[in-house]
This record gives sequence, structure tokens and C-alpha cells, in this order.
Amino acid sequence: MEHLKVFSPEKYLVKDFEYWVVLQRYNHLTLGACVFCLKRDISSLAEMTTAESGELQKVCAWFENKTKSLYGAEKFNYLALMMKDPFVHFHAFPRYSKTQERHGRAWHDVSWPLAIKIDLPNDCDEKTLNKIIAEMKE
Repeated sequence: MEHLKVFSPEKYLVKDFEYWVVLQRYNHLTLGACVFCLKRDISSLAEMTTAESGELQKVCAWFENKTKSLYGAEKFNYLALMMKDPFVHFHAFPRYSKTQERHGRAWHDVSWPLAIKIDLPNDCDEKTLNKIIAEMKE
């Protein structure tokens, strides 16, 4: 899984599935934002096997249930950009209409109710990211 090093799986792993890994986004735009990475290094969604694409539904269900129960997520945005990092992965963003208070800070979904803006600055420190990873692993 050499191709995944850009997302530092040794540091940001939240959940390991058979074909996918869920990693915490280090540029944490909304509370619980993650990246779903296919373990196999391919560059097109059309190259996915039936098993890989089938498991993606389970990954999404786990993610949505987890962020709804932990943080009260209301909606979800998934982006498969694959330009800078040309392998199959999805950026997954829980969305919130109201400010969330967690880990001593306020989390504002500044793009709500529009599509997520991925080029916004991130002020989430490593200590807070580790807390989010720990609670999402439970």
C-alpha cells in the first residue's frame, strides 16, 4: 500500500476493512472528516472489482452511522477527485447545519448548505486529531 503514504495511514488509521482503509483527514474541515482509500493501487473507479465496490457501501454505512452517533452529522459529501493523488480514494465529509462543540473548540461547517469547500484553512492540531481518531475507533 505504498500509494497511501501521502495520507499517513500509520498515523491516521481509523478503520481497516478488507479492501478499504478509513483515514482521518489531517486537513480536518468538518468534524469527523475522513478519507476512504482503496488498498489496491488503481487509478480509475471503473477498475474496481465487484467486491471492492460492494464493500464501499459498507464503508459509507459505517462512516455515516459513526459520525451521526458521535457528532450528530446530518448530511454527507463524498469527493473522488484523484488529480493530485491519482489512486482511488474518496474524501468524506460529515455536514452540520449547526456549530458542533467538541474537544474544547467550536466546529463550524462554513460551507453549509452548499457543497464543501476543500481549500479552506485548517486549524485542527495533532492532539485533537488523535482524540477524534480514538473516539471513531470505538
